[in-house]
Amino acid sequence: MAPLTLTRLTTEYSVEEDRLCLRGEDETGRTIVIWLTARMLRVLTPRLTGWLERQTANQPLADVRQTMAQEAAVAGHAAQPPVTAALDGNAFLTRSIDIITADDAMRLVFKAQEGSAGAPDTALAAEIPFLAEELRQWLAIVMAASDTAGWPSDIWPDWMHEARRPAQAAPRLKLH
Repeated sequence: MAPLTLTRLTTEYSVEEDRLCLRGEDETGRTIVIWLTARMLRVLTPRLTGWLERQTANQPLADVRQTMAQEAAVAGHAAQPPVTAALDGNAFLTRSIDIITADDAMRLVFKAQEGSAGAPDTALAAEIPFLAEELRQWLAIVMAASDTAGWPSDIWPDWMHEARRPAQAAPRLKLH
């Protein structure tokens, strides 16, 4: 079964499940719910942020560039109506994630289970294509959901923490 290619995604933390809930929709309106555990997120996050970091690895002030790119991506994120998908419909717990990268884009393929050797993979799967800016926007949402969950923040690179800090107001100058 080919994975559903998602064009819209809503990500939030579920207190009841203690997991991230990704509600996705393809261009025809078909929906799916993908559950992502903290453990899976701890494995996934360094790979995603590492891909972004490799884009500026040989440039001066790479961390500053990452922070600025992250801030710009978040500022450019336009709010959309949430994807509504029934939790009891097409839903699965992520067991594995394939990461397919190119220089300027990436696809994540979330899978319910690995196909066994010699047998077709009939498990549920969904893929999400990302350009770098879209990935940055989604990672900011995932980071906020992870904070809501109270999960450890050590998986996030410093430049993502920096991008979340509010800008310092310039000190007021008092003239006498």
